[in-house]
Amino acid sequence: MKKVIQILLICLIIAGIVVISTVGFNVGLKYSEHKEISINISKEFNVSDIRNITKEVFGNKPMIIQQVELYKDMVQISVKEASEEQVSSLNDKINEKYGLENAISDVKVVDIPNVRLRNVIKPYILPVSIVSVLTIIFAMIVYRKLGVWKVLYDTAMAIVAPQAILSSLYAVTRIPINRIATIVAISVFALSITMIILKLNITKQKLFKEKEDSKKVEKG
Repeated sequence: MKKVIQILLICLIIAGIVVISTVGFNVGLKYSEHKEISINISKEFNVSDIRNITKEVFGNKPMIIQQVELYKDMVQISVKEASEEQVSSLNDKINEKYGLENAISDVKVVDIPNVRLRNVIKPYILPVSIVSVLTIIFAMIVYRKLGVWKVLYDTAMAIVAPQAILSSLYAVTRIPINRIATIVAISVFALSITMIILKLNITKQKLFKEKEDSKKVEKG
């Protein structure tokens, strides 16, 4: 069963490499090219109400609704595409909802370009690399009796393999890469380090116990 799982994971990683090299990741709305619509409501409002209005205009397409400005009296709506008719309809519905008289010229529409994934993960590269190297060095020193090269290989694989599997899973299933995906990746990284240290510690204790039992047998 273990070999079957390993084969499946290897196939997943290979498929992931193919997908990433051909079509890339499915980037979330925040990191992809989109329209950012800003409307001044001049009073407090309910985000869920704006979301419902936006759905009436754009349907169930991906969207991000945010309150901006100090007094949270302006709404910022991010959608993939927005025609002039849709922006006008959105403005009219918000005017009707909150008793406003905003003209279409008062609505600010900005084209937001794609954000490169390398720029998204760049802040994490250095700290993750430092933690990985320190973890490997720590493991090689503390658990050297298990075999330095074995500890090096096991620790490196425990760090790299889960990230490769996770990246492949995102690529193959087309789950959008967004802030949650980054949090998940960091959580998996932290869990991987914790698990390999626990595994090495258990192996070390087991080896120590076997040696102690062997000594008792020899004395007996």
